[in-house]
Amino acid sequence: MFADYRNVFAIIIGVGILQLAGGLLGLLAPLGLSALGVDAFAIGLIAAVHAAGFMAGAATAPAAITAFGNIRVFSVAAALAAAGALMMHLFQHPAAWTVIRIVHGAGFAWMFASAEAWLSQATPARNRGAVTGFYHVVAKAALLIGPFFAAGAVSLDARAYLWCGVFFALSLAPMCLTRRGEPPRPETAPLSLANLFKLAPAAVIAAFMAGVINSGTLSLLPVFAVRMSPGIDLATQAAAFAMAAAWLGGLVTQWPAGRISDRVDRRLVVAIMAGISAIAALAIGLMTGHAPYGLMLVLLALWGGGSLSFYGVAVAHAIDRSTSEQIARVMSGLLFVWAAGSVVGPPLSGLAFRSQLGAGGLFILASALSLFVTIAMLTRRTQRDQTETADQERWEIAQPTSVAGADIDPRSQ
Repeated sequence: MFADYRNVFAIIIGVGILQLAGGLLGLLAPLGLSALGVDAFAIGLIAAVHAAGFMAGAATAPAAITAFGNIRVFSVAAALAAAGALMMHLFQHPAAWTVIRIVHGAGFAWMFASAEAWLSQATPARNRGAVTGFYHVVAKAALLIGPFFAAGAVSLDARAYLWCGVFFALSLAPMCLTRRGEPPRPETAPLSLANLFKLAPAAVIAAFMAGVINSGTLSLLPVFAVRMSPGIDLATQAAAFAMAAAWLGGLVTQWPAGRISDRVDRRLVVAIMAGISAIAALAIGLMTGHAPYGLMLVLLALWGGGSLSFYGVAVAHAIDRSTSEQIARVMSGLLFVWAAGSVVGPPLSGLAFRSQLGAGGLFILASALSLFVTIAMLTRRTQRDQTETADQERWEIAQPTSVAGADIDPRSQ
């Protein structure tokens, strides 16, 4: 088994370094735009076009890999992403940043597709679940750590953008030096939305709302963190702790939530996780500016524990209702549903942030949307029977990364 990890270690390390840059950009983009005088709604719009870039990249990645190969596609995307991060400092204007964030969205989709197609080909089916779980944990941990490379700097400090460029460049080293042969083209085509909804409507609703809630909230969380922590001098430091709290909550709860869902109706687990995030978000929204900073971090971790974990359970629910031939296509289809939600969510969150509710409106909206998910899941339970536990596929970590990622999952074998 150790040999299986060794075979893909370079790929996992490369993606981990890549996600350090991703976590750091998730903090720098909203804080930098805020420092440039951009309001919350416009920050949300720029986050939406970033998600649209991701959708375009996910759709074009298989053809690009076929035409140029995995190493070239990953290298070009990493180079463009590094250049974009550096240009965010050189051209400090919202219009320039909008274009750059589109490129970043597409670039991340290309890099994930290249890495995950490689990972799928290099990992034996017997240990694919363990290796895939390790891959996703490393990627999520890197997202948690990345923002701290900006802590202690001002929002537009050159050092933070240099760190992004460094991480994008370093991610190339393990990918280019791996001895693994390049895999064949990822051929997974997403299942159509109509067929996907007919197969597992609860999973489609949950995946879309995960994109709306999580992408929308996270796109403005760094700006919100500055408002809720007036006692902290540096915005980047406050934002780094807030982002880390949310991601840590999601990292801790994903395993127990997934394992519990192997034993009970997965829709009930999604409903409970969304309900937890709804309660935590409502508390955050109502207490913004009044509660101690430490308590707000605990509530953010609770929100992340509920909201950042239910996507994988929704994927598992859809797989339970799929034939073995459909699984990879179902997972790819849910990726695009999530991405569509990620386009819708940030502008809605921006409107809530600048509403009469103030900064707390960001989480009051998240609470209302999470409550909708809870109600929708409980309603679906009354309209369609639960899959028998004996017929359920074993839960595995599933994160929205790339179409090729559907082929990594051991359930698609």
